[in-house]
Amino acid sequence: MALEIERKFLIRTIPMDIEQFPRYEIIQWFLSDPTTGKSIRVRHIWDDYKVTRKKWHGLVRDEVEVDITKQEFDQLWLQVENHFIEKTRYNIAYNDLTIELDIYKNLHGLKTAEVEFKTKRDAKKFIKPERFGQELTTMREATNAYIANHGLSDELLWLLDI
Repeated sequence: MALEIERKFLIRTIPMDIEQFPRYEIIQWFLSDPTTGKSIRVRHIWDDYKVTRKKWHGLVRDEVEVDITKQEFDQLWLQVENHFIEKTRYNIAYNDLTIELDIYKNLHGLKTAEVEFKTKRDAKKFIKPERFGQELTTMREATNAYIANHGLSDELLWLLDI
């Protein structure tokens, strides 16, 4: 089990030179774990297939991630219906951190950034770049699990000014 310390933000504008950064196409969805009721993320990034259990507590989360085969991924895909997210993730170096900038497909132009930290103290002293907008770290409706299963909430649409 790994500890994840992460903050999430809306993005106002993306860098003009965005295509110079490494990028990944991601498809992911969330299933309910019948034993705990918590969500399980199933994700495909290029040739990697993973299942992740997260215990969500806003800034700090426990995370367990395991690799699965393409065949296992395909079996799980049969359960998805239309409750999935497609996005392009760009990894952008920023000081000694990495900004994971996500541009979502078919979600009203939703763009977010996640930044992981080594400690809570580092997370709290982080000064967001100018292109970052509203912080979403503790907003349940801004989690990928919520968006995949329910779409964009009225509050998130309001923040996007739609």
